[in-house]
Amino acid sequence: MGRVRRYGIMPASRVLMFCAAVLPTTSYPQQLSANDKKVVESARAKYYNLSAAGFQSLRCSVKFDFSTVPMLPSAKDDTTRKLLEATEFTFVLDDKGRSEVLHQYPRDTDPNAQQHASQVTNLLTSFVGGLFQTWPSKGLQGPIPPFESQIESVGLADHGYAISLRVPGGPVKVLIDESYLVTEIVSAAGKIDEHPVYSVSPEGLVFVGNDAIDDSGQNGRVEVKYDLGVSVINGLRVPSSAHLRVNQNIDVKFTLDDCTAQKAKVLQVDPPLEGAANQLCKNFWKLDHRPLMRMANIR
Repeated sequence: MGRVRRYGIMPASRVLMFCAAVLPTTSYPQQLSANDKKVVESARAKYYNLSAAGFQSLRCSVKFDFSTVPMLPSAKDDTTRKLLEATEFTFVLDDKGRSEVLHQYPRDTDPNAQQHASQVTNLLTSFVGGLFQTWPSKGLQGPIPPFESQIESVGLADHGYAISLRVPGGPVKVLIDESYLVTEIVSAAGKIDEHPVYSVSPEGLVFVGNDAIDDSGQNGRVEVKYDLGVSVINGLRVPSSAHLRVNQNIDVKFTLDDCTAQKAKVLQVDPPLEGAANQLCKNFWKLDHRPLMRMANIR
């Protein structure tokens, strides 16, 4: 399967707010020209749409490469390390892109040992949860919003087009080339600059990573990059592994194993009313967007 890469760096502190930015939001009157509509529709069709494929949920075991975990003693006989290696971590993703990371210590684990391991345990869950807070806006339905009311304008750009979005935290500009590949996503008055990475599949481009940089915070530049592996489970292309880097502080790897994916029967029906979809996405904004912000401060 071929890979299409665009290089940059992914924002950690503010990118989590942007993670929901291209999901359906408030409805606005909007008039697009016939040519603009053609560009938007062609761009949407370029990307694999997991929701349209019938995705309902994903549940996996999380296996960390503990040699890459910060704040964890390197000695394999360390008590905390041995406890964490025996702990079961579970990742759950629902049809709206909301994720949850659970953990279960081995039965009869001493409470004092659990308390001693809690800081690293919370760090591990934040790695997974934080990364997947940024995933839905690009990996669930593709990077172009599903409704025309969310498109502010379509214009020409170097070697392609610039699509401006009407979204919370906007304006957000999505740059695409002449083949409708998203090459850059710019927000926060140009201070947040994302470069998503896609892989070619028979069903369309699949989101497999992001490089971005965030200069909008008061504590200096934050850089994040992650790469995702993808597997086909129950006919659905879903994430299967991750390599996450945040500034110079974090370089961690984990896999999603023993996954089960629930899939609904796909029926051809009329598109949902925008108001109903917008209400669903308002719930998405209630998610906690802080995990990667905390990661950037790890030393």
